[in-house]
Amino acid sequence: MWRNFMEIRNEDLSKVRVLRGARVIDPAQSIDRVSDVLIRDGKILDIGDNLAPPESEVINLQGETLTPGWIDNHVHTYGTLGFADPDSIGVWQGVTSFVDAGGPGIASMDEFMALMHGQTITNLYAGPYIRPMGIIGAQFTEGDVHSLNGFPIPDWLDFVGSNPGVVRYLKIAALSGYGTGPIKMGKGLAEVIGVPLYSHIGEFQMQPENPCAYEVFRVSEAGDMIAHCYHNNGARILDRSKKLMPVVVDAKERGVLFDIAFGSYNFSWDVAEAAFGQGLAPDIISSDLQQFNAIGPAYSLSHVMSMLLRLGMSFEDVIKAVTATPAHALRLEDRAGSLRRGMPAEITVCHVEQGKFEFADTEGKMRAADRKIIPVAAFMGHREYETDLIRCQSEDNWLLQIAEDHVPAAAAKLSQHQILFLDHLRQSLSVVEWVYDLENLNIKKAHELRAVFDKARNGAKLSLRDALLAVFACFLDRPFTMQIGLFLLHLERDLLLGRLSEIVTSARVTV
Repeated sequence: MWRNFMEIRNEDLSKVRVLRGARVIDPAQSIDRVSDVLIRDGKILDIGDNLAPPESEVINLQGETLTPGWIDNHVHTYGTLGFADPDSIGVWQGVTSFVDAGGPGIASMDEFMALMHGQTITNLYAGPYIRPMGIIGAQFTEGDVHSLNGFPIPDWLDFVGSNPGVVRYLKIAALSGYGTGPIKMGKGLAEVIGVPLYSHIGEFQMQPENPCAYEVFRVSEAGDMIAHCYHNNGARILDRSKKLMPVVVDAKERGVLFDIAFGSYNFSWDVAEAAFGQGLAPDIISSDLQQFNAIGPAYSLSHVMSMLLRLGMSFEDVIKAVTATPAHALRLEDRAGSLRRGMPAEITVCHVEQGKFEFADTEGKMRAADRKIIPVAAFMGHREYETDLIRCQSEDNWLLQIAEDHVPAAAAKLSQHQILFLDHLRQSLSVVEWVYDLENLNIKKAHELRAVFDKARNGAKLSLRDALLAVFACFLDRPFTMQIGLFLLHLERDLLLGRLSEIVTSARVTV
């Protein structure tokens, strides 16, 4: 089901490449000039003029702009908002590193690692959500403090200690139903595990009776990040006279970083224009790509970057907001965000196209513009990827669909060990009752179903990855990921038990 990228990653690194004649912008080194970039052994060797060692491969990039590989600080690759092909919003859009913003929580980080770690071309990092299960989905009404169910600090410490470099921030949501307590607890947890706090602001499901978003601005410190700074939902950054709230200005002056995190409900031209008029530009530009917004209005990181040009940011500052600044915020400066000698050769090539364009915010309001940033290619080591901005828009890439009327082809490729596990799972689930209710999602039942899954997997002595893929192969034609407890809960009980019986029986007959 999943592609094997080992052949891609094990390419011959001995070849020397010269990327010639592009305008090179590297804000981390204050470089902005036409120059050559020399790559050897998958790393940056030099930046200068007329770099062409004997037998080197020269790639002519005259007329293009070459920057450090773009970093998308907020995407959704895993879980209920993820994509079948995460790289479709990564390297194929000119992005060489991205952070999954809250898809997993500490109770599903093992699933995230089993399914995602090392499986993408794009460098993938995690910004897990404070809720143990992670983000549950758009159909779930956020703000119920009961859904936070647990604060297992030892589990967080154990994971971070055993998987250094994976977690780059801790995500929380400032929603009225939670109150200010979880915000303070989240800040404390972020300090305990040694990562920045990353806070969602803006209520899009219900109007706040007691908005607590402003507490985020008070508790956040220099280096912490606040997402959706230009939303127009409850608890926005402007007062009724469209002046910046004093608490917002104070946070900015303390060094708190503001991330646009465009998303599906979280960007308003009116708010952004008012904020820009008062000097509040974002520090970080991210897309918050999540399934359906890949077909609008977010589309891609470059699309969102172009909107910041329309707001008045310089091209150079826009590039900084997707390279040097997020690299510093995420503590990735040793591996991303710059073209310094010895850094991994992760590069984005783009240009600014002149023309007549229109850009919509998440409220449907339009603005005309005469410039648009177009990514042309991304380099990862010695491999070049020509961009394909519509690759992500295929419906079967962003819409998870259960194969209710047929058994997916992938089920026929399951190993006997996986079939044994499915039989264990069928037997274990046959004594569990559940009903999927879209309006009242039973999170406790999802955790119970995860426990049943684990018991069956342990009984069959199967790896977590192989067990997860076995279940998905029974119901999905495309390899989406979702927290397994939620996935099982989403399935009608009779369909689930019947499908497992059908696949197990068929495998026995075949043998």
